[in-house]
Amino acid sequence: MRSMRLAPSALAPSALALSVLALSLLPLATVHAEPPTYALHYALMLDGEDPVAGEVACFVGKPCEFTPSPASKMTFKFSRRQNEIEITCPERECSLAYGESRTYCGTCEEVGVFEGRDNGGVEKLLVLRSYPQLGTLLLRYRTP
Repeated sequence: MRSMRLAPSALAPSALALSVLALSLLPLATVHAEPPTYALHYALMLDGEDPVAGEVACFVGKPCEFTPSPASKMTFKFSRRQNEIEITCPERECSLAYGESRTYCGTCEEVGVFEGRDNGGVEKLLVLRSYPQLGTLLLRYRTP
């Protein structure tokens, strides 16, 4: 038997062709990475109503909107990045601190919900007005 030795340059084109052929036969894999999420636990305790608790999955870096109680129809939008919470009440006037619909809440663990709201910033009085408290919203979340 006679063996034949080929120069490495003679193998290079065929090895390259085999590699290209092998790669072209592999299915194209597309990676769809889901954005990171965190769980936001809430409890809404309104005067005269049963307490409501629940959990909602929120995306990191985006405001998290949730409606704890269909009966009260209050919608909250929590922004963990800005430590800010916003409230919307379609059927009655409600607010957070100082009659505002949006407020900075620090760690946002306990937020008061009040009746009435400010007049939208058209006229600001130099005296703080007190609003009757409707209840409390408790929030817990774990940083991913």
